[in-house]
Amino acid sequence: MSGFNRLIKNSLANIVNGFSNVILGVVISPFLISILSLDEFSVWSICLQAGIAVSIFGVAGQITIGRFTSLAKFKGNDKEFSRTINNYLNIIFYISIVFSLLIALAAFNFDTVFPSVPKTLILESTIAFLLVSSSFVIGIYSTIFIGYFIGIEKNHVTANINLISRIGIGIGVVFAARYGIVAMALVYFLINILSYILMYFQFRKFELHSFSMGFEGKLEELFKFFGGLTIWNVAQFLISGIGVFVVSIYDYSNLAYFVLAMTMVNAIVGLLGAIVNPIIQPIVKLNEAGNGFGVDRLVIALSMILSLVIFSGVNFSNYISIYVLELWAGKANGILVNNYFNMLLVAFSIRMVIAPYGMKLVANAKQLKIAHYPVIEGILNLILSIFFVKKYGAIGIAYGTTVSALVIICVYTVRFTLENVQRSFFTSILLSFLLIPILSVVSVFLFDYFSDNGYFTIAIAISFFVSFFYIKRFIISVKGIVNETKEVC
Repeated sequence: MSGFNRLIKNSLANIVNGFSNVILGVVISPFLISILSLDEFSVWSICLQAGIAVSIFGVAGQITIGRFTSLAKFKGNDKEFSRTINNYLNIIFYISIVFSLLIALAAFNFDTVFPSVPKTLILESTIAFLLVSSSFVIGIYSTIFIGYFIGIEKNHVTANINLISRIGIGIGVVFAARYGIVAMALVYFLINILSYILMYFQFRKFELHSFSMGFEGKLEELFKFFGGLTIWNVAQFLISGIGVFVVSIYDYSNLAYFVLAMTMVNAIVGLLGAIVNPIIQPIVKLNEAGNGFGVDRLVIALSMILSLVIFSGVNFSNYISIYVLELWAGKANGILVNNYFNMLLVAFSIRMVIAPYGMKLVANAKQLKIAHYPVIEGILNLILSIFFVKKYGAIGIAYGTTVSALVIICVYTVRFTLENVQRSFFTSILLSFLLIPILSVVSVFLFDYFSDNGYFTIAIAISFFVSFFYIKRFIISVKGIVNETKEVC
């Protein structure tokens, strides 16, 4: 199979593996909002968001295992592979203990942590919170298997299990919603546990690995890589995941509508991320072959594709989102959700243009060198979000995220430009990293003022055709670069 076809296959599988919960949310949210009260729906969203906070370490772990597995298999070093798996098992064992204690602490002080939740829902909320969060803690162990299959470029193995389990959870949770959020949480917990067990058995079909406790050999490289990714992902959570908690504290009455908007936004942005993440394997192989020039070409081509897709997508969404959201969430809910959707979409999607550069740093195990960038962005985003939400309500999340995203994009533009010795790349970097994202933001914020202006509509229509032309050109470029890599056996 060619390198490009492997990339497409793994990207599709990664959509299911990495963002199956987001996809699930899009499918079942309209049913849940019609069955549950707004307060129950809001509490259920808080429970899921707490679980996602736990999964930060799992996402970092599966990328870590994927990279080290890919390297070990490329070198044919089974001893290094075995040592990596066991050392990672020990790391996540201690992480799971810490999270178990934190979850218990938060659950037994639920009314203090989330004071806006009605008192009549506190007991149910606490039990649901424990069940959902615990399923995510146990799920950290499944990242061994997900990461392994990422590393050998067989992402579809765990993707099939995730797809089936998400369908089961979707049907089960909607059915259980009639009996309350505790019943929903129990179904969620049990099906998740079953999926983890199935992943283990699939892993055993490929590897006769003997798991053992106790660290083995040198740990520095594994700790640095996993630690750097964890810092990165914590920062990402401060950017994309903290909004639910901020709104739940300062604008609880609009939390349900904000969550519905973010569910759709996360699905779209998650789709982009899932497509980009598997690029780490071709980058690793290009680096191993000493083709640094090919890596930079790949990063720039992917960033151009993403920036043009985002520009076209957010502008297209300006015209159709109200109809889609009314169809998805109901007319009354759709109108309220649309008040947040497009500004949230552009705020969270423009950051994706720097994702290929991030994958380059991860593949080179250099993410620690810029770990302070996303941390600074995350803290800045948190401060701005609290400020704007206090002043403008839930839409303040979009304002805070947009400002912090543009700041960090400027920083990455300068850094990548200084790293790149090819002066001919400067224009492409500036366009893809900075100018097109800024244009995307401006066009969304101006839409309410010029949507009825014929010249504005014509300008947007012309930009669509230009974008599609260049997207096609850059896809051909990516295909040519990726096909230079060889398959891992």
